[in-house]
Amino acid sequence: MVEEQAVNDDMIRHPAETPAETPKKPRKPCMDTPQIPTQRNPDCNEAVYPWVPPKPDPPSPREGEAPASKGLFGFMDPQSIKDQVKQSLEKKEPYSVFMYYKSEEKSIWPRIAKASWFENTTLAVIAINAAYIAIDTDWNKAEPLTPTDTNSLTESGPFFQFMEHAFCGYFFFEWTCRFMSFEKKGNGLKDGWFIFDSVLVFMMVMETWVLLIVMAAAGGGESPVGGTSILRLFRLLRLSRLTRMLRSLPELMILIKGMVTAMKSVSYVMALLILITYVFSIAFTQLAVGTESIGEDYFANIGASMFSLLIYATLLDDLSDFTDACRFEMWPLLVLGFIYIALAALTVMNMLIGVLCEVVSAVADNERDEIRTENLCEQMKKVVDSLDKDANGLISYKEFTNIMEKPEALMALEDVGVSPVGIVDFAELFFFDNGMPIELTFEAFMEVILDLRDSNRATVKDMLMVWMKMKQSTHVEVKEQKRAMQGFSHSFEEKTQEITDCTKEMQGTLATVMTDLRQTLESHLAP
Repeated sequence: MVEEQAVNDDMIRHPAETPAETPKKPRKPCMDTPQIPTQRNPDCNEAVYPWVPPKPDPPSPREGEAPASKGLFGFMDPQSIKDQVKQSLEKKEPYSVFMYYKSEEKSIWPRIAKASWFENTTLAVIAINAAYIAIDTDWNKAEPLTPTDTNSLTESGPFFQFMEHAFCGYFFFEWTCRFMSFEKKGNGLKDGWFIFDSVLVFMMVMETWVLLIVMAAAGGGESPVGGTSILRLFRLLRLSRLTRMLRSLPELMILIKGMVTAMKSVSYVMALLILITYVFSIAFTQLAVGTESIGEDYFANIGASMFSLLIYATLLDDLSDFTDACRFEMWPLLVLGFIYIALAALTVMNMLIGVLCEVVSAVADNERDEIRTENLCEQMKKVVDSLDKDANGLISYKEFTNIMEKPEALMALEDVGVSPVGIVDFAELFFFDNGMPIELTFEAFMEVILDLRDSNRATVKDMLMVWMKMKQSTHVEVKEQKRAMQGFSHSFEEKTQEITDCTKEMQGTLATVMTDLRQTLESHLAP
């Protein structure tokens, strides 16, 4: 019975439960599926573990300190910092007295004072007045072209009296137009040219009209100021009006600015020349002791020696007599003189010429470039204003294409060395950002255009700017890739969790089925 029961047990036992001849290895315990963190930290430099080291507290602000001024740059955005730096380095708008004038709709005086024909007429009258002063000096006298006194206004002929009154009348009218143009009359004291002209007009009116009326009221006689010599000195001040013509002669203004800029270098060269002259004057004075005439004539003392070296050996005036005197009386002085000439006249003086030429050339290039740039800005401003249909002050790509169709704009671009074809090639870089169209302000548009001049050379700054652009674009792409990876990771985590849940569910279902099957077999095979 026992054997039969054993056989029956073997028959009803599940094949998977039948012991094999070779014992199986014990099954490893089930391992839980590792859970990937569902919320990653967006900062790749921080840990993703449950415990994150605490960050140090930010430094507390000082009293009265704005939050944006903490540290070197505080917590300000880099673009805000660059805007502040550009604003601090931005050149102020050029001064113009027109900012103090009335509106042209309110009065006729500003329209006259601002008119180009009025300014050109004034400059022409100033030039004629300067030429007339020379005619008056030579011909308004009893014996023309002789060193005699000039006649006073009452003693002058009709032509000279007419010219004096005509000049006085025009300059007084010009001053009146400018004075009446000021919205607030006190603002005239803020303009140096107006103050300068006011002084000249006042002296001219006093000399031409007021003194004439006083003399007529006094019954004739001499001028109350005691002769015409003082009046002639005052009349010479009228020539200072010629300085106003510099604004209409840019080339002359360039030369004057170059001379002013070169003053520092010229002063150093002159100091070197004085030092060399001083050292050689001591040597000449000591060596010329005991000579027959050269010591008394040229090198009596240090001052006389420096004067002789400056006139004869530096400016090379009457050099042959100077060298012959040194050769006949003491030949070492001649050798020393040639050494001084080589240093002072041939080296230092030519170096001075070279410094002046270099500085004036650099200033001229800079001034001409600024003039061309200003002309370009004026031309482009007119074109942009005429094409800005929406009046928002911004330039779009469509408006840019319209600008490129204007001949005056193309000519202005070529004058400053900007290729219109090159601008069109790079337009997409300026008017599109990440595939989206953008609009530029006029200042940004002009900055972009001026950067494309042929005379510009690539510098370290330009390379850093390219690197920054690449870094910004790469940073955007990295952020997009990081966002995509985060989305993929999140999806992977969800799918992994779903697979894990399905696996557990299938394991539970399989165990239930196996249990039910076993119970069914046991019930059928039971005796």
